[in-house]
Amino acid sequence: MITEKRRQLILHQVQIQTIVNIHDLMQLTNTSASTIRRDLDELEQQHLLCRVHGGAKALDLTLQMEPKVAQREQLHIFQKQAIAQCAANLVQDDDVIFLDSGTTTRAMIPHLSRYHQLLVLTNGVDTASCLAEAQIRTIVLGGQLRNSTKAVVGQSITDYLNNCHLDRAFMGTNGFDFQAGYTTPDPEESAVKRLAIRQAKKAYVLTDASKYQQIRFSKFADLSAATLITDQLPRSVSNQLAQLTQIMEV
Repeated sequence: MITEKRRQLILHQVQIQTIVNIHDLMQLTNTSASTIRRDLDELEQQHLLCRVHGGAKALDLTLQMEPKVAQREQLHIFQKQAIAQCAANLVQDDDVIFLDSGTTTRAMIPHLSRYHQLLVLTNGVDTASCLAEAQIRTIVLGGQLRNSTKAVVGQSITDYLNNCHLDRAFMGTNGFDFQAGYTTPDPEESAVKRLAIRQAKKAYVLTDASKYQQIRFSKFADLSAATLITDQLPRSVSNQLAQLTQIMEV
């Protein structure tokens, strides 16, 4: 098994189980204990997990903590790609869409070049760069840059969005929960997401299933405000969510 795929499997298990041991990871990846230890050491250096005796555990995230972009890009890569492709298939020619600064929404970009006269609005610096490389018409919303997420926020963005009409808005989220809805650590990013959803004819939240029951500081929407595009959830959870909103599982 190649190193990248093995480490993705390890991170996925840590997210699901919170604590994992080396023996179980050896069986999961069919590799030696020394290889697993090297993987865990490297992932800890990247601040993606925390080493403990005999294994590793998930990082403890508070309501206001948010992993940096480089860290988030390493999590659930295969799920993000599938979710992003599903979301991109919903776009149509001549659409005006909003992409936020999330890593999953950014993964949509390779699938957007086929659309004619597409216009994308974004508050993500990295997202804007990828759109430019793909030669997709883009409006970059200006304001104050948040270093941790490479998202631009502030009053100038909300003023601009208030005068825009969007066909579709695609959002990432740091967590979703039946009671708390969709949440993110930063209130200013939350305000941009909330307004983009309001200004769009159709809104979508893209997130892998590991974010279920994760709650962060600032709520930006009820579950009913957007279609949820995710990977496989437990059947009981999907059935409950389907009573509140539309779900697309990949």
